[in-house]
Amino acid sequence: MTTTRDSTPDAAHEPRGLDVARVEVVSFDLDGTLIDSRTAWRDGFAAPFARLAERYPALLDLGDSAHVHDRIFQKYLIEIWERVRGEWSPDYVRDGWRILLDRHAISDHAAADAAYEEYEATWPAMMRLFEDSLEVLETVQRRYPLVLLTNGNATHQRMKIDAHDLEKWFHRVVVSEEVGLVKPDPAIFAHALSAPLDIFAAPSALHVGDMRSQDIAGARAAGWQSAWINRGGAPADDEHHPDIEIASLSELLDVLGLR
Repeated sequence: MTTTRDSTPDAAHEPRGLDVARVEVVSFDLDGTLIDSRTAWRDGFAAPFARLAERYPALLDLGDSAHVHDRIFQKYLIEIWERVRGEWSPDYVRDGWRILLDRHAISDHAAADAAYEEYEATWPAMMRLFEDSLEVLETVQRRYPLVLLTNGNATHQRMKIDAHDLEKWFHRVVVSEEVGLVKPDPAIFAHALSAPLDIFAAPSALHVGDMRSQDIAGARAAGWQSAWINRGGAPADDEHHPDIEIASLSELLDVLGLR
């Protein structure tokens, strides 16, 4: 169900409510918004984790591979990213494998690195668009210029974009490594509205993303409106309030009056 937040004047962290009449340009996040990256990462994690667990059975005490990926491995990646903002480096995920083994079995960087290499060779082929992504992009771009605004390693992000022929839908593609900025820094949102989109002011931009701490917080700090896509029904938090919450991208068409 689409949820529009009540308007609250001049409160930095309070809900405002989406003002559709002001929207003139729409920005989309990539991973978790247009592409089902988490499923690909989880599935790509399974085989190398199983091989590590054969060698170090203590890892089996953590649970099955899906649980370990979602509840443990991802937590370590977030720790690394928040500490060093190292998402652009190949060491970002490699270090996640090393930490997993260090903390739950034994320090064996050769084994962790082998698992990382297998993982990196596996997950890209598993990437899939969400089933509503193309319909939404095609429909929204008929009325609004579109921006793709994504954090991540340029090689990985460009691979995903090219594999699904996504660039054709967007007036501007902004990849964090390429511009040296990262969400939630409002500067990357400002960069997204540079030429040829500098005719649009920040309040006329709507950003759609799945991560409250990056997409919603960054859009809010930049003076943009925001839509949180919450496919999994995650609980809202008290810190990062979107202007609207949607359960699928297709709901955005109804919100914008496009069907």
